[in-house]
Amino acid sequence: MMDWEPIFLFVGTVVAVWGVISQRQIARRRATLDLLAAAEADEDIIEARNKFIDLANQDGGLAIWAEKSREAEENTQKIKLVLNEFELISIGVQRGILDFELYSRWNKSTVLKYWERAEPFIVHLRTRTKNPAYYHEFQQMAGWLEANKMPRRGRLWALFF
Repeated sequence: MMDWEPIFLFVGTVVAVWGVISQRQIARRRATLDLLAAAEADEDIIEARNKFIDLANQDGGLAIWAEKSREAEENTQKIKLVLNEFELISIGVQRGILDFELYSRWNKSTVLKYWERAEPFIVHLRTRTKNPAYYHEFQQMAGWLEANKMPRRGRLWALFF
C-alpha cells in the first residue's frame, strides 16, 4: 500500500510556490501599468517632457543646461525631473518592482530617444561634478532596452522578494 501523504505534501508545496510566483508577476505588471497611466496623466511630467524635447531640439542641445550657473533655473529642473523619472523606473525594473517586458513594449523607443537627447547633458554634468554616478541607472536601462535584454538579478530569490 502506498503512502500518499508525501505526494500530497509535494503537490501542495508546488501549488503554493506557483501561487506566490504568479501573484508576484501580476503585482509587478499591475505596478507597471499604474506607473505608466499615472505618468501619462501627470501634468508636471507632461510639461517637463515637452520642455525637455523643446530644449533638446535647440542649438546646443541639453548640454548647456548642465552648467553650474544654470542649476537653479526652471528649465534645468524640468530636465532633471524627466531624467529622475527614468532613474526611478530603472531601479524599479532592477529590483523586480516593475515588469521589464511590459515597460519595454510600451516605452522602448521613447526611452532610447530620451537617452540619446539626454546623454550630452549627463556627460557634461558628470564631467563638471566628477561624479560618474549621475543617471547611471537610466543609462543602464537604455542599454537593456537597446539589447532587448532584461537586467540580471537573482532570478529565483527575486521571485519572492
